[in-house]
Amino acid sequence: MEQMLEQAEAVLRFSGELQRRMSEVGVEGVGGVMSLYAQLRSALEKVSHDELDWAGAEVSRVVESLNKLNDELGRLKSLKTSLESPH
Repeated sequence: MEQMLEQAEAVLRFSGELQRRMSEVGVEGVGGVMSLYAQLRSALEKVSHDELDWAGAEVSRVVESLNKLNDELGRLKSLKTSLESPH
């Protein structure tokens, strides 16, 4: 019986510590965590995998275009430098 009381006290201490830690970051206990989890799931359900794939592909295309533009600007700068140099 004494061991069960000690275990129950340990669980209560842990529960209090868990509540304190969560409060430090503005979450109201386990219920608050579950609420945040439900909100996150709900928000993510509003965006499809296809939309995310499309957006990722578009970003990749933009990055590729910018990299090509950067390369072209580098070549233009080199050409300009070589033409400005006295021979």
